[in-house]
Amino acid sequence: MTNVTSSQAQEQLSDWTVVDGRLEISVRAKDFVQAIEFVNRFTNLAEAQNHHPDFDIRYNTIRMRVVSHDVGGLTDRDINFATAVNVLIEEMGLKRQPEKITRSHVVLVSANVDAIKPFWQVIFDFKAAKNDQFLTDRSDVLPPIRFHHLSNAPVSDGDDNATPAPGNVHFEVFVPSSLAKDRLQAALEAGGKLLSDANATDQWELADKDGNRVLLRTDQ
Repeated sequence: MTNVTSSQAQEQLSDWTVVDGRLEISVRAKDFVQAIEFVNRFTNLAEAQNHHPDFDIRYNTIRMRVVSHDVGGLTDRDINFATAVNVLIEEMGLKRQPEKITRSHVVLVSANVDAIKPFWQVIFDFKAAKNDQFLTDRSDVLPPIRFHHLSNAPVSDGDDNATPAPGNVHFEVFVPSSLAKDRLQAALEAGGKLLSDANATDQWELADKDGNRVLLRTDQ
């Protein structure tokens, strides 16, 4: 197994898009049945090569993401798998949709990243990435959260009992009702402030120390 750079991967696989260090592709089948057939057939490829992509299916659209998770980057193994998938796409006559490929990061700017990062880690139940400035979804589905230090960013006034002024970022985070109270408590212990529990059976409004707010919600 040999590591490859993003530019090398893009050069070898012009029908794929390198996004955030991953090879990605979106294709459209004629209907749901053909989409499932495509999934079944690339599953056989994945098993044969012992290399398994991340994929999402929405009716007749399949989006696939390929990276060597065990080494944290692109390798010739990803090139080989994507090349085999290209053959399958042509055989089945699927339509490529490069315009649907995108990936986003949520960026929080703060004068004190260390003070707000634990709050956001527990409210989303994300894990810290090897790059200390990132928090990532454990299933790699939701956008990662990136923290950027800016010395003149707005900060709270230092009064722990004060209600932070609203920051520029607001989130709504839905969790199972059975986990909500534990998630709330973890967020408070991580430096969050409870702003409102007026609807404490199904939602709580909190903020980090910079005033960025989150509505923790359930579907109860």
